[in-house]
Amino acid sequence: MFERAKEAIEKAKRVLLISHVNPDGDALGSSLAMFNSLQITGSKRVRIVNVSDDLPRSYDFLPGFEKISKTFSGGYDLAIAFDCASFDRLGVDKIDAPLIGFDHHPTNEGFADIDINDPSYSSTGELVYDFLKSSGFVIDKNVALCLYSAIVSDTGFFRYENVNSALFKKCSELVELGVDPSYVADMITQRESLAKLRLKAKILDTLTLYLNARVAVVKLTQDMLKSTGAAPSDAEEAANMARSLATVEVGVLLREEPNGDVKVSLRSKRFVDVSKAALIFGGGGHKRAAGFTVKGKDFDTVLKEVLDILKKELA
Repeated sequence: MFERAKEAIEKAKRVLLISHVNPDGDALGSSLAMFNSLQITGSKRVRIVNVSDDLPRSYDFLPGFEKISKTFSGGYDLAIAFDCASFDRLGVDKIDAPLIGFDHHPTNEGFADIDINDPSYSSTGELVYDFLKSSGFVIDKNVALCLYSAIVSDTGFFRYENVNSALFKKCSELVELGVDPSYVADMITQRESLAKLRLKAKILDTLTLYLNARVAVVKLTQDMLKSTGAAPSDAEEAANMARSLATVEVGVLLREEPNGDVKVSLRSKRFVDVSKAALIFGGGGHKRAAGFTVKGKDFDTVLKEVLDILKKELA
């Protein structure tokens, strides 16, 4: 698959790079790494797109971030999707070009023409690093910065089970290329806005424990966003905050969308595979981090259904 993808990229003159809606650091970092690497060749027109209304500003230090567009037209020789398990998560109706997919979700639906998906990888960023390195594409300081940021984002700064010695070796190579780990950590974690801190306080006020304090649930409403002036991406760590309690195995965030849908984010510590629960509701993700969206139901109804599933998993 690496060889097929390399040949397709080398032949293409106009390339579209796209990542999933409501992107995290892995989606942004891996796509920007490819963007910067392909820009170096000077022989391709490369456009990077994410159709979300709100991009997390904690990653605005990544080279090329300001080049990310919300829209695109046709006329591409090739499209490359990053960190996306299903086509609908790209937020577009169609892409009129052959599609390569770089991903590491076990729930990936195999929608790409060239499907490069390996759940054994810690992140899509790590997968893209291996591809670029083995295929002979340039990895300079800017590319390395994007890759390293993608990796630390999806591993929680090396806290999760998907971390191993091979990953540390790769990150060491990225540091040798000029990445400053302290700088990356500060940029991602130490630049919170006052609006975001106020939103966190409101979210934590909703925290409720269930199932013998093994599940912690927090909620986010549109009114909370309006009253604080925060952006939806400012709540991306809310489920992790709920999970951090000593007795809790699963943290749950119920988020009200502007159209009334309820988006559910699930995070677990050691035992519960939350991707199983997400799949039941038509979503997906990883063992320790997954999510889905429910239409036409209120918070209480969705919460009851989620708790019924988690009760079985905890048992």
